[in-house]
Amino acid sequence: MTMRVKMVTSDINSWISSGSDFVLFRYPQQKDVHAALSDATICLATVADLRQITKGFVFAPFADGEFPIIVFNNPQIATFRQPERKPALTSTSSTESPTDTYSAEFGTFREAVRNGQFSKLVLARTHIASIHSSATDIFFDACTACPNSFVYLFTSKESGMWLGATPEILIEGNNRQMHTVALAGTANGNVSTLPDIKEWDSKNQNEQKIVTDYLITQIQAFGTAKSIVGPNTVRAAHLVHIKTDIFFDINEKDLPQLIAAIHPTPAVCGLPKNEAMRFISQNESAGREYYAGFLGWYDTKADSHLFVNLRCMKWVDNHIVKLMAGGGILPESELESEWNETENKMRTLLNLNSFK
Repeated sequence: MTMRVKMVTSDINSWISSGSDFVLFRYPQQKDVHAALSDATICLATVADLRQITKGFVFAPFADGEFPIIVFNNPQIATFRQPERKPALTSTSSTESPTDTYSAEFGTFREAVRNGQFSKLVLARTHIASIHSSATDIFFDACTACPNSFVYLFTSKESGMWLGATPEILIEGNNRQMHTVALAGTANGNVSTLPDIKEWDSKNQNEQKIVTDYLITQIQAFGTAKSIVGPNTVRAAHLVHIKTDIFFDINEKDLPQLIAAIHPTPAVCGLPKNEAMRFISQNESAGREYYAGFLGWYDTKADSHLFVNLRCMKWVDNHIVKLMAGGGILPESELESEWNETENKMRTLLNLNSFK
């Protein structure tokens, strides 16, 4: 059930101060913000356990196991208009060099790809930053700065507080007609005209094709891809990516199994998937938790809107946050280029006024 309300910052801040489980979220290219205060939080062990849920807001980790899938079960949704804010500051270039830790892990990941153990791996890292604004203000700043992204603020006793502005759809649609996206390849987008797909280098085009082929293969186990649109170049804040849209039909009973089959995609993990997840767990120091997991509204009887948890951060304490970003490692990947890609992805949030 959804109701339109007049909500002010003090209402949301009171939820935070009281330690309530709640979520704020804004869909891409929309002005309405949705809010849900949970009075029935459920924790699931695996993605397949979503078959126990009819509808609710889902916050899932990168991998089953260490962290639960958190579900606000059938909450009442309040909707209000996104307040107008000042735009984010202009993007600045990276001034940091790769850390010793990142350099060593990059070497390990690239060697595993070059020796044929994997066709692709994704290496993530963290960055600690100070903030001077409330979580509520940062959320509204992100809504203004990232109109083409799914923007959220989520907090629960099990996960802590997270915020993100992700451009990547995992799966969306009603109980039969569904849509997913292959989103890979990253470049600076501070240009007035989006680059043609032919202008992308072979590394980024290959990375995107790996994700597209993987998704189509997984979907074929449950149905047939009816329409494939792309690849095209799309904008996300100050970055651009390569995107392919895939439209298909499934039976509603298959939705949990399909999500388990496609998550995590090669855009955030690697191939082969299960072996890549084990390799990441053993060789990546970041500790992903809910980064590169998925989140959003889940409904087996109506519309679902699930997104990959990218361009995100977690609160360490009131004024310290941990940002996370990753990049795809292929045989031709270069250290400085991959480091700069993670820097640029983190600047989706670091460019906000709250960090200046």
